[in-house]
Amino acid sequence: MDKPTLRRDAVRRRRCRVALCLLLVYALIVEWLVYLVAPYWNWPHLPLTAGIGTRLLLVADPQLLGRVNTAPGLFGFIERWDSDRYISKTFALANDYLKPHVVIFLGDLSDEGEFATDDDFRSYIERFFNIFTHIDYRQAIFLPGDNDIGGERRSVGKAELQRFNSYFRNDTFLTYRGIDFIKVNYLTTSYAYRSHLSQLGSNVRFVLSHVPLSTSFGHYIKDVVKELRPDVMLAGHRHESVHLVAEQATGSVERLELRLGADRRPLRMDLSSGRLHELRLPPCSYRMGTHWVGFGAAILDPDRVLTYGVLWSPDRLLYLAGYLVVLFVCTVLCLPAAWQLCISVWRHFCPGKPSRFYGGSLLPLLR
Repeated sequence: MDKPTLRRDAVRRRRCRVALCLLLVYALIVEWLVYLVAPYWNWPHLPLTAGIGTRLLLVADPQLLGRVNTAPGLFGFIERWDSDRYISKTFALANDYLKPHVVIFLGDLSDEGEFATDDDFRSYIERFFNIFTHIDYRQAIFLPGDNDIGGERRSVGKAELQRFNSYFRNDTFLTYRGIDFIKVNYLTTSYAYRSHLSQLGSNVRFVLSHVPLSTSFGHYIKDVVKELRPDVMLAGHRHESVHLVAEQATGSVERLELRLGADRRPLRMDLSSGRLHELRLPPCSYRMGTHWVGFGAAILDPDRVLTYGVLWSPDRLLYLAGYLVVLFVCTVLCLPAAWQLCISVWRHFCPGKPSRFYGGSLLPLLR
């Protein structure tokens, strides 16, 4: 073999090694490093060192994927696996950072629960508990969403609601460390909370709903606000990160959108001022089609001041698009070596026959 041929072979091998290193370095960055630096890069500066407040971790719309709305076969399995792994990693990161006293799931735990069979729903629940393994479920609150029991595309099914409640506690009222948590269900317009009105006292009141109440209408919403007189309302569903403040005396409303990359100072809300606050949580799954993905973190001090921020998750959609770019570059780098390999295989198995891969004009362009 002459020296020019040896030199070309060495160049091809070097290009393949560069492609492999590029792919490995990119995978190392987006699968490990971004999760390591996320708390120092874009998370709010929460007063965690004081240790006197009640810490709440808020989870909205995990929507664990099912088999209907994903690709069939292997590609669907990869979709579900990557989405589950992403939620598990980001939740573990947020949970370890905040070390919450209470974890609140604001509905849409599954993507296809409203029409899933009992066996499929059971598999979603098993995956759910495998993903959220780092919490004390005795100190967790679960709300059903429209993807769990219906209520948006189809009416709420009684059987679907009972099935959801059979896996998760159906408690409407919970008191913990001077906070009253009251679950309301706009999807079913349930008044189950009325049986606990006599228990309401001077505690801070959090009303929990899957659907935002401030943008909903009807007598049910008026009854909830009038009878419960909440200090804070928490909701998901809309896949947005928003803080609404309503002056109950005048009816004026202020709206603030919380965005990744904005000021890292957390919100501070004085719950003694007579204002009504609503916090809408972003989804924690990148499969909702938004780049604004994360978990809500709230700390309530004994002086009724609530500090809130979003623990933003790495932008998985952006990094998956980056994989396509890196794979394209790697393919271009390795193409000459792959072409030469095809020619060598053809010549080995079909000696003397015209090559389908090489007509004498294209290969020099790839060297």
